[in-house]
Amino acid sequence: MKRLFYFIYSLIFIIVFSCSKNQIEEEEEIVVEPTLFSCVTYNTLLDPTNTEDDDLMQYWNKFVADVLCTKGAPDYGQQNTVVNLFFEYESDAAIAAGVTQDHIAYSSFDGYCNSSKVNVGVDWRSWTERSLLKRLWIMYHEFGHDVYRYEHSPDPADIMYYSSTPGFIKINDFIEAKDRLIKRDFPGISYIECPPDTDCIIDCGD
Repeated sequence: MKRLFYFIYSLIFIIVFSCSKNQIEEEEEIVVEPTLFSCVTYNTLLDPTNTEDDDLMQYWNKFVADVLCTKGAPDYGQQNTVVNLFFEYESDAAIAAGVTQDHIAYSSFDGYCNSSKVNVGVDWRSWTERSLLKRLWIMYHEFGHDVYRYEHSPDPADIMYYSSTPGFIKINDFIEAKDRLIKRDFPGISYIECPPDTDCIIDCGD
């Protein structure tokens, strides 16, 4: 009789504990952080079934639309008549020797000191190792250099922070940071200096 009692008691405990655990898990799943408002959506770029790994132009098009929607102007798609976005690939010899790129991506003088040209290079190996959200962050970082001529920011929460991407980011981190970047609204803003005779029409740090 005692054995039967202990068996029934144990069975009830297991059922109650299991239900309680499932209820807690369901409650945790319900708590989802709402995505902040953004003029444009990034669903396509963040969906692996709808984005192409080797298509950098999709990030430029999104950035142009983002600026137009957020500020109304300028139209960087029309202003920049030459958009050169490209991947760099390590040679087999370099990979075998353990030599790797010291950067994920970069903007060059040919781009940020030329108001009609965008020039951004991306290391392919590093690119494929990054999440889709980090890729978005990286490209906005480089457009910050090339289009706005921003130097790096000391704040890890800013897209223009020294490291192209922080260790862990969420979509809301990106939305807040890109809004500050587009609106020129982050502390310690500084601009890349270009020679006085450089072709600089709009957004030259003024």
